[in-house]
Amino acid sequence: MKDKTIPYFVIALIISMSIGYLFGWDKTESIEYEEALPVMSKNNVEDEIVDTDFEEVKIKRLNEKAKTYELQVEIPLFGVKAIDQFFDEEAEQRIEHFIALLEHSGNVSPSHQGAYFVTTDLYKSGEEFFSVVMAEETYTGGANFDQKSSVYLVDLLTEDFVDPIDLFDQPFEAQDKFFELVEKNLRASDYYSNYIMEDQLQEWLNQDQYDFSNVFIRDHNLVVKFDKYEVTAGVAGMPEVEVPIDEMKEFMNEEWLERIEAIDETTDEYYL
Repeated sequence: MKDKTIPYFVIALIISMSIGYLFGWDKTESIEYEEALPVMSKNNVEDEIVDTDFEEVKIKRLNEKAKTYELQVEIPLFGVKAIDQFFDEEAEQRIEHFIALLEHSGNVSPSHQGAYFVTTDLYKSGEEFFSVVMAEETYTGGANFDQKSSVYLVDLLTEDFVDPIDLFDQPFEAQDKFFELVEKNLRASDYYSNYIMEDQLQEWLNQDQYDFSNVFIRDHNLVVKFDKYEVTAGVAGMPEVEVPIDEMKEFMNEEWLERIEAIDETTDEYYL
């Protein structure tokens, strides 16, 4: 009897291990994600409040170092409930999206970590009027960081966001002139001109309706902020091309023009 019991035991062990594997007992890789995913709900993200060069605005900086990733996200605080709530909720969505990307990619580990950074630049663009430029860098274990940006215009007089197309009385005519100047200045750039991708640039220039959503105001210039690979090779990062407001005045809303021109030419900037 004893001699027959051993092979039966071995067979039973093999069967039980196979079933365990099928039902997920061997989860060496996914355990890392299971520990990382609940980060937000456990309040493991640390935050700090940072002063800026502008009395009206502060920065909340979220920091976290988990087993398989690290992140730092900077959020502007204007002291206006609706605006601050928008940026808070957006930050939470950004972080959740990053964690989901990590889980989907399966390419990170404690020795090969993912990373997520959102840096915020602030510009005083006019009287009680600010541009917020958020640059996002994401690494989920591939060959390169993904880079993209978001631009917001904040009006503290109305305590609301401004649709950039509302800066213009003649947005369609403004688009034609703006595209002409952006292309001219991009090609004239000592740096960016070397990395222009012609097909992508022509695709951008051939848009039917441009909403100016990637445009902010800095030092009396309209500045278009491109994403990585949008019009230039990756080595150029996220290009910024300036167009002097003086060259766009005829298309602009007079009230906005007055508020923009009300600030000093030597506008302070805040870089984190």
